[in-house]
Amino acid sequence: MLAVAALYIIVVAGSLAWAQGTDRDSCVDACQQVKGQCISTCDTHDDPVQCDEDCQEAGEDCIRQCG
Repeated sequence: MLAVAALYIIVVAGSLAWAQGTDRDSCVDACQQVKGQCISTCDTHDDPVQCDEDCQEAGEDCIRQCG
């Protein structure tokens, strides 16, 4: 459940950065920061490996939205 919330945050962060017209580098930086925060929560997750993979995938999705 925590991983799902973190994934949602990553997608929202990327969308907000993109919607605000932020340049791509700033958007990518925001995605990387949120992805790192997501990964840092995986130690407490029931399936830390899956959590990490989900964070990585969500981070990549976020970066793709940066345009």
